[in-house]
Amino acid sequence: MKHVRTAAIITHRNKILLHSNQGENYWTLPGGAVENELTKDGLKREMKEELGEEVSIGDLKIVAENRFLYRGEEVDSIEFYYCVNLCPDSELPELATFTKTEAFGQNEEMPYELNFKWIELDKLDEITILPPFLGVELKQLAGKTIKHIEQTT
Repeated sequence: MKHVRTAAIITHRNKILLHSNQGENYWTLPGGAVENELTKDGLKREMKEELGEEVSIGDLKIVAENRFLYRGEEVDSIEFYYCVNLCPDSELPELATFTKTEAFGQNEEMPYELNFKWIELDKLDEITILPPFLGVELKQLAGKTIKHIEQTT
């Protein structure tokens, strides 16, 4: 069965907001699983859960069919990447890093910490970002075209 994920591309002053789960050595865009809802609605819910804030969902930029191993299990995923705007009065863009607790753990996991960081777009090649195609694609988002990516590992 396909896993459906939706993720937020949040930028501010040539930086992008990424997060890492506790103990992991890679970064990814905030977001999560779609739960019997439209992808935009799922992303709004995930941002409320992860960031504690209401957001506005912008353009769909990337649709990816992604197959990968996660903790020894193969995942067959379809992923929707949207531009997302924080509320104008959000304080998050002023924080270089911050930690939030994900209270709704996946697969019956306990709550866990997410470490967020604003990373300069031109430094994405200096970190491990997953899925790997994001390192290149996030630097090329200016166009209105939706990018469809098929990736298998």
